[in-house]
Amino acid sequence: MPRTAKAYISLILCSGAAILLVAGGSWSSASLSQFAIFLGLAAISSTMKLRIPGIEGTMSPNFVFLVLGMAVCSFSEIIAITLAAALVQSFWTSKQPRLVQVAFSAAALVVSAGLAYQASQLLLGSRAVSSPVALVILAGSLYLPMNTALVSAVIGLVGGKPFAQVARSCYQCVFPYFMGGIAFAALVSGSLSRPSAWRDALLLLPVVVLGYLYSLNRPASVAAAPAQPAHAEEEELVEVGAGSPRSRY
Repeated sequence: MPRTAKAYISLILCSGAAILLVAGGSWSSASLSQFAIFLGLAAISSTMKLRIPGIEGTMSPNFVFLVLGMAVCSFSEIIAITLAAALVQSFWTSKQPRLVQVAFSAAALVVSAGLAYQASQLLLGSRAVSSPVALVILAGSLYLPMNTALVSAVIGLVGGKPFAQVARSCYQCVFPYFMGGIAFAALVSGSLSRPSAWRDALLLLPVVVLGYLYSLNRPASVAAAPAQPAHAEEEELVEVGAGSPRSRY
């Protein structure tokens, strides 16, 4: 593996660990039951993995509940939900994932979600609480490019591919699914009542399942240019982020 790739992976792992420490040290929860339901929904949706044509990887609709939760959950709760979703997606039906692969997947998702949450709260300020639709749309719009950039960078560094080419391929594959999910989450967030937000989140689960089943039958419709295979000594696969493109390292 190139030294730059090792350095980049180490940076993301350290960043993810730092965010986890901050979230753990500032833990707060207005409703543990609501937090548990959002965590469960994110974990369940993480098992609905779809292959991304042109990139040896998968994506799942866990981001729908992740960004919806940003409208009602604390920062520490969102980080815990994100970590659980990343671990489920890494281990579900995966064959002997390596520790570094799982750790990078979790760290990349934690960094993306943490930055999207804090940035959207900062940009909206006092309106964040009273404007859940704006918060969901803004957080989702920030989360997508950040997660795509983190994933594309590791694939490009490990495989020796141009960052722009990999990023374009990733973005084209996940964008339609992601924006559809964000649109549904934004519609639901318009009627959110913070104490009972979990009921609105549950309403999204059938939509997510139907969308997943529909997408299973048409994976070729978003096919991108095939990625070049990595070197023979780099044959291990890793699922990365909510979009989970798998990189070889």
